[in-house]
This record gives sequence, structure tokens and C-alpha cells, in this order.
Amino acid sequence: MPDLTPELARHLDEAVLRPKLAKYIDASGLRSARHEVDGTQLVLIYVPPAEQGWCTFRAPGEYEDSNGKKQYVFRVGDVFVRHGTSSERWTDDDVTRLFDQVVDRRKEAWRREIAHELAEQTRLTATVQGLQELPAAAMTWRIDGDSFEQLVTELLRSNDDISLRTLLTQTTRDAATLISNGSRGELGQLLDRVAALAALSIHHQRHAWWQLAVDALQRIYELGVDEHGNARGAESARLWLDVITRVYALGALAVRLKDWAVVRSLAERRPQGAPFDYFGSWLRHALTMASRAYLFETEDRAGLLARAHNVVRGVAALRPDRAADDPAILTSLAQFDVYGAFVVIGTRGGADSQNFYTNFARYYTQRSAPAFVTMVDDPEVRRVLFDGDDRLLAHAIAELDRMAQKEGFEYDGWSGIREPSVAGFVQRNLDAT
Repeated sequence: MPDLTPELARHLDEAVLRPKLAKYIDASGLRSARHEVDGTQLVLIYVPPAEQGWCTFRAPGEYEDSNGKKQYVFRVGDVFVRHGTSSERWTDDDVTRLFDQVVDRRKEAWRREIAHELAEQTRLTATVQGLQELPAAAMTWRIDGDSFEQLVTELLRSNDDISLRTLLTQTTRDAATLISNGSRGELGQLLDRVAALAALSIHHQRHAWWQLAVDALQRIYELGVDEHGNARGAESARLWLDVITRVYALGALAVRLKDWAVVRSLAERRPQGAPFDYFGSWLRHALTMASRAYLFETEDRAGLLARAHNVVRGVAALRPDRAADDPAILTSLAQFDVYGAFVVIGTRGGADSQNFYTNFARYYTQRSAPAFVTMVDDPEVRRVLFDGDDRLLAHAIAELDRMAQKEGFEYDGWSGIREPSVAGFVQRNLDAT
């Protein structure tokens, strides 16, 4: 920042900053470093996650205003969390979310212990090879993520269909129990494991297995409806959103691998049951139900693609080709959103709003624009993803652009189609009508 002078920057030195903060919170893990870039002072401050999930202020933050009256910024015992770009006192929803995160981290450590214990049962070392020799019924999603992904890779290599089918059957059964018990944290871990199995199957081109894994995700999705065909309220909306973030993560992987058949299969699915019939696909259904339940306003305050991005960060199998924070991951999520809209518009024969939504519009145009170019310029991709003539495709592009500009204005995101080949295609085919 231009106003940060070398003298001011010295006040942000780690040795100076940590003792000041230690009065209020545990600052033992705080790190800072001062740099000069092109003549401008820059200070980077790293605040590590708290071991227990949050920090409690141990002393009040107070000052006197111009009238000599004492003002409090925070008090002893306060906990502040991030809500979008704001730091605010935590709410009951924040307490539940943060507590679940702590429990989930500890459960992952317990799952690593389970993997070792399973191997000990057969007097084998705690290795993937040892786990492979266990009975099929012992294969479980409850082991830690790394062991699970290694185990699934070996099962795919050997095409051990009995163990894999047993595993997928178990996940659907256990998901029903976790939903009934309200164990959302464990359900998230289960969904991560199913998504990991699907991702590994996509990456290793095991067609039958990614289909079966996505079938399992669909069966879990359908658990949001009771035996009378009624949704279970906000809990159903949370379930549907949690499943669809994994679907988006898988779709982004398929986009990066240019596996267009997978992109189509993921985008056009519509679960069985009357509550789903109105919507073009489960992508649109989940987004609508989550919006109606105000989940995007009350839980993390992050959009659909941002939530899917976090899923990819947390599951290595969903990004075998990229580092966790590679910008290409967010780009592929935005492009899957575009391709998914084209799939459903083509399948349904029209660009009605119940069929798709422009989630990609929150982000800069250059992330998603290449998907429009591909649909116009690559006949093979279009053949796989779009059922319709030039006129319908041009109408779809124009409608997506219109909706995205309206949505993108609020977020300084999508600013309109600029690519000559796409603009020309739309003009030619819409003018012809």
C-alpha cells in the first residue's frame, strides 16, 4: 500500500506485533514478513487456524471517543468470525459450523487409526496392499481420505467389482442413517469418498465405475424426499447442495480432462420423483432449493462455485492434475457451469430459467468465455453436449449472456461476450430468424 512507510512497516514486524496481540488472543502461531516490491512497502501477516476452531478474546478492546466516552470494539469472551468481507460476532449457526469442523478434523485422524486397525486384524502391515486382502465387507468409506483413495485406485486396477459394489451400497445405506441422525459432518465425509471414487474412475477412464459412483450420489440425493414424496425442509436443501457441490467438482475435473461424455452425464441428470420434475436437471434444482432455504445468506455466505471450489481443495482425487489452489480449478468450475447450461437447454429444447442458472457470472469473463468459443468452434464438443440446431444454440448463447450480464453486474464479474466468432455466430443465426 502506498501509505505504508518503512517506519510504519517496522511496527508490523513479528517481534513487535505478536506481544501486542498476545494481550487479547493466543498469537503464538502468528507470522509476519516485510518486503519491498518495486519501491512499495508490503507486509504479509499469516494467522494460523486456531487449534480448537476459534479464538476467544481474553481482554477488552476499548478506546475513548472524542467526547471522552469509553467505546468497546470487543469484550472479554467475544468470538468474531468472517461473514463475507465482514468480521462479526458469531451466531448459533457459526458455533455449529465451527464445532463440526473441529469434529471432522478429529474424525479424519480417527479414520487413519481405523485403517491401521483393519490391517492389524489380518496381521498385515498398515498398507494399501494389506487392506486389499481384507474381506469385501471390511471395505469402508470410514477410513481416512488418503488411504481410501489409494485403496480405491488398487481396486480399480484389479477391477475388484465385489468390493467396489459393496462399498457403494454401504455409502447409500449409511447416508440414510447419517441424514436421519443429523450428522452433517460425517455425511460430508461420506460424499467426499463417493466423489473421490468417481473422480478416480474418471481419471483412470473406468467408465462403468464413475457411472456407478454418480448413481450412488443420485440415490443419496433422492433421500432428501420422504416416503410421501415431500422434501424434509432445510435439511433436504442442505443435502442437495452438498451433493451438487461434489457434482460440480467432478464436472470441473471432466472439463479439464476434456471428457465431454462425463460432462454431459453429470449435467443432464434429474433424480426420480415428483419434486424434481419441474427442473431441467439436479444442478438447477439444488441451487433453487438452497436459495429458497437462504443457505447462501446464512451458511458461509459463499456461492455454489465457491463451495465446490472448497470441496476440490479438500479432496485430492478431485484434482489429480492440479495443485489445490491452481486458478485453473475455478476456471474449470465456471466452464462446467456454462457447458451444463448448454446440455440442459439442448435436452429440454429451450432456454427457460427453470433449466439453468448463470453461476459463472460472478467471475471474470475470461474464466468462462472459452466454453462459449468451444461450443461454436468445435463441432465434436457440440455434438456431444448440445442437442439442437444453430438457431437454438445462438438463442442459448444470447440468453446466457443476457442473464450473466445481469448477475455479473452485482459482483463485477461477467461483462459480456467479446469473442468475434461467438458474437458473429449469434448475430448470423438470430438475424436469420
